[in-house]
Amino acid sequence: MPDNQHSFVIPDDQSIPALVSLLQETFPVQVQAEAVYKRVFYDTFDWRLYKSGCALEVHDDGQSHRIYWRADKDGKLKIQLGLKKMPRFAADLPVYEFRQQLQSVIAVRELLPQIKMRIKRQSLAVLDKDKKIVVRLNLDVYWYSTSRLRAAKVLTRRLTIKAVKGYSDDFRLVEEFFLAMHWQPAMDNVMKLALIASGVNTGEYTTRLNLRLVPDMSDEQAFKIILLRLLEIMQQNTSGSIKGRDTQFMHDYRVAIKKIRVALKQMNNAHPQAVNTEYKHFFSKLGNLTNPVRDLDVFLLQLENYQPDFKKSGWQQLKPMHEYLLSTRKEAQKKFVEELKSSQYREFIEQWHDYLEHSETPGSSSDSSGKEVYKLADKLLWGINQQTLAQGNAITENSDTEALHELRKTFKKLRYLIEFFNSLYPAGNLRVLIQLLIDVQDSLGEFNDRYIQIGMVKAFIEHCPDGDAIKASEQIITILEQQQQAAGKKFRDSFMAYSSSANQNKFKEMFVDYYKRKK
Repeated sequence: MPDNQHSFVIPDDQSIPALVSLLQETFPVQVQAEAVYKRVFYDTFDWRLYKSGCALEVHDDGQSHRIYWRADKDGKLKIQLGLKKMPRFAADLPVYEFRQQLQSVIAVRELLPQIKMRIKRQSLAVLDKDKKIVVRLNLDVYWYSTSRLRAAKVLTRRLTIKAVKGYSDDFRLVEEFFLAMHWQPAMDNVMKLALIASGVNTGEYTTRLNLRLVPDMSDEQAFKIILLRLLEIMQQNTSGSIKGRDTQFMHDYRVAIKKIRVALKQMNNAHPQAVNTEYKHFFSKLGNLTNPVRDLDVFLLQLENYQPDFKKSGWQQLKPMHEYLLSTRKEAQKKFVEELKSSQYREFIEQWHDYLEHSETPGSSSDSSGKEVYKLADKLLWGINQQTLAQGNAITENSDTEALHELRKTFKKLRYLIEFFNSLYPAGNLRVLIQLLIDVQDSLGEFNDRYIQIGMVKAFIEHCPDGDAIKASEQIITILEQQQQAAGKKFRDSFMAYSSSANQNKFKEMFVDYYKRKK
């Protein structure tokens, strides 16, 4: 808190009128008009600002609209931003330091008004013998409602003493008066108080599976637990995916579907064939609808990074391509939303949930032929690990893009399966193996993204009558091809590390030898 300011929590048994009277008896006090203003805290759907110790808020007293940013965890440093309105995304801001700082925390997520408060303020001024204001005081009563349907209640009451420049002695007199009352100092933690009052758990939303599988449970039981958790993640992101503004919703929804498809493929014996085929087809169709939306989101976000490679006029010539990508994305989003809003989709999701919750699990009966999950986990993880080696070692500089794409899918399958079964193995050892997978996956993902993006630009060029736009788009293709080549080199280096004898021995120790040693 600044040296020229001190805040206290007003005790519950202290009435505001009595406090004003007490001050008037002790100091020459001028009572000023009451005012009401609003304080709104913004954050992302998954509370990224709060979790990182930051805060972004609006103060509105009806006459002025001020936006503040606080980047430290102690809540002491608050910076007023020269913004007229709150940005929805970091990308809405001009390119300067605050945008970079905000983007490093929220990435592509949308900012939402998460906590809204109404503050009733009684301002007082302490005067000297010449009737000059020497100290200012604010008595604030914070009102907060946990929902639109509930009446607002008092969240906290605060007294703030502010010094006036040149009158530090008067400030100390008033400060000592309240220090002698032994009131609790007030930190700027009203957002935390509101979260406690509303019962909001900022860590509640996560895309991590956080499963606790038991080694000797049946594989059927384990997969139902996995699939129910993935369905939960899908449903948490459905509404945001339909709105289509915050692209992270679509990403999380899409990844959940991809994991469901991997799980279904590995549990053919857990369900009747007709049921398994039906669900595989349903989730495959959903996944295919998300592909173009995701690919366009990635490219549109990435395009901005290429601006330094162009002169201003050249960058303007890319506007037709940008509009083409936005239009294509809008159409792909429309098809996806139509599916999610359809009655068939809702019915299928309900049936799927009911099936996972209530259908009889073969592995739960006494005559179960279900395998203990740790045995299946070992078999799948080691087998797919060997598949990555066979496919990866077959890649040469002459291999086509499809071969790299298939290898990428195999690595993803291995990564997802490790995520499914990670509670069965020592966490510290798994982290080392997962990082090896991430390094290879990232390079293969970048290679695949550039391949798709080159195809998008070529599709635009085929139908573009503007010669300048074509020329600028061809420059983008050159950049993408260079990045694709660099990604190919990164893949070779990361795969060499992954496939080394030392690292493969770590995989063997985990997925072949771990449970053997425990017996």
